[in-house]
Amino acid sequence: MVSECDLDYLILGGGAVGCIYGGLLSNSGHNVQIINRSLKTVESIKKNGLHLDLNGKKINCFPKTGQPSDAMTARVVMVFTKTYQTRNALLGVLPKMNSKTTYLSLQNGLGNGKILSDITHSNSILHGVTMLPATLLKAGHVKSKGVNTTWFGSYKSAEHNIAHSILHDLIKCDFDVSLVENPNIHIWQKACFNIALNAISALINGSPGLIGDYPGVKNIVYELAAEAIEVAKHDGIKVEIKKIYEMIDFVCTNHRYHKPSMLQDIQLERTTEIESLNGFIVERAKELNIKTPINQMITELVRARENASKFWKSSE
Repeated sequence: MVSECDLDYLILGGGAVGCIYGGLLSNSGHNVQIINRSLKTVESIKKNGLHLDLNGKKINCFPKTGQPSDAMTARVVMVFTKTYQTRNALLGVLPKMNSKTTYLSLQNGLGNGKILSDITHSNSILHGVTMLPATLLKAGHVKSKGVNTTWFGSYKSAEHNIAHSILHDLIKCDFDVSLVENPNIHIWQKACFNIALNAISALINGSPGLIGDYPGVKNIVYELAAEAIEVAKHDGIKVEIKKIYEMIDFVCTNHRYHKPSMLQDIQLERTTEIESLNGFIVERAKELNIKTPINQMITELVRARENASKFWKSSE
């Protein structure tokens, strides 16, 4: 893109979605580096490359990779880390970036654009959301089946040219991507859906199909969505309410055994994204003087569930 930078794209977070974006951009001829804190993942990609299974099509990719200390100066930093990892991940690569660097968040959850702005102090920040479903089978091996719709737009004074350049590059990689004036609508749309399903899946140790099998549990999911939608409305975000409920019904019927990321995190004894989903709703509702009792209860339960293994280990 520009000679002042070593890279076209730095992918911050070498999980499933980050690997797909980094791999396809690399195969499209761009200079790409995937940054991951896991040395095992980095060494696996260096040695064997990335192996993507996208709707049954096998693709091999060989982007640069490294840990944060190996980061090279990039024109665009695309952030895919979990929200609670964002601060440390960005601080690890920021010394290598320059005033020309643009930052783009395609993370799950709410408030990611603000986090990027607060940490980088950059005047070129984009944010958005992707519906790309992806599973990390093992280091460097990713499978995805389904649509990959992505929306992004300006959070803070991102140059018109760079946003369109990113759009062009992603379209060339066959991503279904749109540059939109108000990405918040799409960010909140997906967040309301995740707020409804993810925490419940984690708590019942089950997938959307199990939720759909129990009408009482599904009603709790609807109530979680309704509270999040109410907060969105008070913040002036016009989400498509009917579409959110249709998405819930669709996954309960058609993706019965899909494991939401929060369920995977609990099963692997990792920190979840509860704070950027249901927890965000609870805190924002307090600021708006709105009551969100179901989200409050679910947030507290997931916080406790995150620490259950540590609790039982302490008894030993």
